[in-house]
Amino acid sequence: MELRPRRRSLLRGDRNLGLSRHRPTEMAPASDGLLLWHGLYDLEVRYWYEVDCNGGADAAGFYTPDGVLAVGDNEFRGSERIQDFYAWRGRRGIETVRSLRTTRHLISNFWVEAAGEREAKAFGVISFYDGSGRAPVSESNPPVLIADLLNICVRDEDGGWRFKSHRLRPVFMGAEVPLSMAVDLTR
Repeated sequence: MELRPRRRSLLRGDRNLGLSRHRPTEMAPASDGLLLWHGLYDLEVRYWYEVDCNGGADAAGFYTPDGVLAVGDNEFRGSERIQDFYAWRGRRGIETVRSLRTTRHLISNFWVEAAGEREAKAFGVISFYDGSGRAPVSESNPPVLIADLLNICVRDEDGGWRFKSHRLRPVFMGAEVPLSMAVDLTR
């Protein structure tokens, strides 16, 4: 059996990429698949860099105006709510911990799937590390959270990618609860 690359473009709405669980032997054209993967991976990496290194002060800019950030059962809908969450997170970390926190969000097993001409899905695993003090943090702890990452991304008018839906579904929890899950949304 000869394996042949698929001829349809990932960026033109092909739903059955080489990543399909049902046809693992089909391959998408390398250049289209790499462009899509790179665009969505770049969005994900830049987002978590913003959160880890700038406290998420500009995190809402990575979302569509009606975008959704969800961590477990907590859902922040719309860029204003997302911005409010990151502002609260920054204040809360200082108020409760009383020390500088260093965080890192690590992405792995990242794969993508086109869902339309201007829409795509991204899946992966995120590991969240957190510690007291400035880097390098002297005591290393296991991850606070390991979660499945489930994204729906759309292209904006300038051709850049934004999160329409950015969901983290917890798989493993550490001893500390991340602030994104500790916030009480009923208040």
